[in-house]
Amino acid sequence: MTGTEIAVLAVASTTVEREERRSLEEMIFDTATSALGSANLTHEDLDGVVVSGNDEIDGRVISIMASAGPAGGVDRDTTMIASSADQALSYGFLRLLAGQGERVLVVGWAKPSESVDPDRAELMAAEPYVLRDIGMNHTIAAALQASTWVREGAVAGATVAYPLDHGDLPGRGDSVHAIVIAADGAFPEGSELAWIVDSGWATSSYELGGRDLSELESLRGAVDQIVARNPAAAPANWARTEIAAGSEYVVRETVRVLGLRPDSVNVAGGLAELPTSPHVAGLGRFAEAIRATTAARGGAPTKTAGIGYHGFASQGATVMVFSTHKRGVE
Repeated sequence: MTGTEIAVLAVASTTVEREERRSLEEMIFDTATSALGSANLTHEDLDGVVVSGNDEIDGRVISIMASAGPAGGVDRDTTMIASSADQALSYGFLRLLAGQGERVLVVGWAKPSESVDPDRAELMAAEPYVLRDIGMNHTIAAALQASTWVREGAVAGATVAYPLDHGDLPGRGDSVHAIVIAADGAFPEGSELAWIVDSGWATSSYELGGRDLSELESLRGAVDQIVARNPAAAPANWARTEIAAGSEYVVRETVRVLGLRPDSVNVAGGLAELPTSPHVAGLGRFAEAIRATTAARGGAPTKTAGIGYHGFASQGATVMVFSTHKRGVE
């Protein structure tokens, strides 16, 4: 990591089960404008815009073409991160660390109510040329992964896709999240919501049969990166952790693997309680971790973390650690 300190200046979220009044573009514009207004900035103050959408869920071919305008990316350095919205925030963080600008707006979204049922769109992700009635989607992949822990002694409940019931699965809905980040010195001292300590990410094999679904390889790799650079940012020092995952089974296994306190995890609500879509769920949990950090300001140094899984059966993971204080203040 460089000596540059990166802070979060503003967070804005729009989350509803079904947005009937506004189009996706209007939701993006409203949320992005709200975030910038909270930071007393306009689009003219930005050095870059990082956006993240999913073409299949958005129902738009190359969705950046329709979303760059409402996100504020016209005539600006705009980047689309297609893997997941949480990785878009990590990319924006790295961009500022590299000295490419001082202020960046990150926007991630999904509005399945306007296009297609995510489960149907996901059937094409594993087999894009043939749409099968029974194929692979996030729910089926989450069930396959959860079944590995059931075989190890976990308790199964009423099922949607064995061994998962509705309470085990993420809520679905329309959501947009916008986060403004900036390099130290590019904003009035004390106006920041949180400091970004570090971020790690990893991706394991796409082939479900080519990896042990119970091992959470991507999570371990992402956390190891952070701990190697910043030992003080280890999970043992996280006061609160917000996790986006394919099922509550993954959340519980994450708690076990990282040694987290269960009562410090997903305080914002269980997976089923927050309307979202897999592509943007991680960024939503990052936003909640930032809000928790902001609430802890004024006291002892406090760290929080956001974890976002993406891909089938936790193929990839992004972890970001936030703090009430700059790095080095423990």
